[in-house]
Amino acid sequence: MPPSKSVYLFLCPGMADWEPAYAISLLSDHYTTIPKTNSYQVRTFGVTKEPVRSVGGLTIVPDFSVDDVSIDDVAMVILPGSTYYEKEDPDQLASLISRCIQAHIPVAAICGGTLFLARHGFLDTVRHTSAGKKWLKAHAPQYRGEQFYTPSPSVSDKGIITANPLGFLEFAAHIFLELDVFPSAFVDQLVSMTKGGYFDADALNGSE
Repeated sequence: MPPSKSVYLFLCPGMADWEPAYAISLLSDHYTTIPKTNSYQVRTFGVTKEPVRSVGGLTIVPDFSVDDVSIDDVAMVILPGSTYYEKEDPDQLASLISRCIQAHIPVAAICGGTLFLARHGFLDTVRHTSAGKKWLKAHAPQYRGEQFYTPSPSVSDKGIITANPLGFLEFAAHIFLELDVFPSAFVDQLVSMTKGGYFDADALNGSE
């Protein structure tokens, strides 16, 4: 039986549509080609339910507004990258993320999404990465987590996953592990095959 809770993807203007795509497509209960330990319904939300346009020009309508998201249904919140966070700082989103972290619900942020976490102090006491700690400090003067900054594609620590703009594959891998979507050995194989550019179904199936 799949988990009863859902993964919530934040939609904002200018979101980098490719950054969460690998993660949500494979963890989704709509994708059944590869057997999974757990799969999740993916739900989307925005500050409002108004359509947003991604950086690739896709128009997407959120399932929920942020005010309508109940953390009782949340298995994880994913914040994709966008320049939106450099200009906007919605209090409702900060409140949701704070409640999730207090309830030990994982939060995953990549690229500009990490800026939002830094601005609200969520990265001050956990290992994390981003587009650079000077970049974080320039856009979020409140940021005090420099000593925990790690220049890696993706970092997972204490239920908070962060990723560099180019770390979307490792970002997905950390999400899979946090949500127990695939066994760790399979995740390692998946990352290796994706980076190599060749999917070997025989190897995954244990065939000679």
